[in-house]
Amino acid sequence: MGSDKVTLLGVRGSVPVSGTDYGQYGGATTCIMAELAGQRLLIDAGSGLVRLSGRVLDEEQLALILTHAHADHLIGLPMCPYLLRPGGRMDVYAATRDGLDTLGQVSRLFSPPLWPVGPERLPTEICWRELLPELKLGGLTVDSMEGVHPGGVSLLRVRSRDKTVAVLTDCTLTDALLPELTSFARGCDLLLCDGQYSNAEWRDCAGFGHNTWTMAARFAAACGAKALRIVHHDPRHTDDVLNEASAEIDRIFPGAAFGYEGEVITL
Repeated sequence: MGSDKVTLLGVRGSVPVSGTDYGQYGGATTCIMAELAGQRLLIDAGSGLVRLSGRVLDEEQLALILTHAHADHLIGLPMCPYLLRPGGRMDVYAATRDGLDTLGQVSRLFSPPLWPVGPERLPTEICWRELLPELKLGGLTVDSMEGVHPGGVSLLRVRSRDKTVAVLTDCTLTDALLPELTSFARGCDLLLCDGQYSNAEWRDCAGFGHNTWTMAARFAAACGAKALRIVHHDPRHTDDVLNEASAEIDRIFPGAAFGYEGEVITL
């Protein structure tokens, strides 16, 4: 599989967008592919999931972890290319929410009138599993903790023997959460952190379960992350908006950047 890397298949939040104003950072919603210790792991099933291609589609088995089942993190699953080919198996993990297990949550989307084809009719076998606080996937360990987001969210730390990736999307970095979360992400090789809003927008968005990009940059510095990509971009934020904000986050955490769709980050 080659070197350890993380591919950002989708980095937008709330709703997909398209058009010339979004050509640089992309418009697909959240989907991440981590390739560590010779193993692939998918995180979230936003519309970026339809970008899966090449040798990934030939894998006998793939694992997908859902941080939560809000629509922008799930809408790519019905048309996931891997699920449309026979002979494969996908293990889908999620924490129980509102009394619903993983299948119960996904079935809300995979059923009429929202979608005509249920998961049982797809040619690939899907195994629905509970996301535990510590999950072993071959040479990987995935730790999870609960974040601050309406309806709940699982924050993830993916570890191989020598690399760590922290995925903190859809979570407000509250004062109460920061001590535990700083320890959770400390020293990670890559931090993918929600930074949906500007400081000016925060006054009207503080209860939405996200962060400002400056909050994300300060957190990266506090936890000693080696690299930072800010994700879950607001659908109103064009390439020009994010480019203008790049200098602001770089002053707080040198090297910080807004992640873009299709970016491959070598660890």
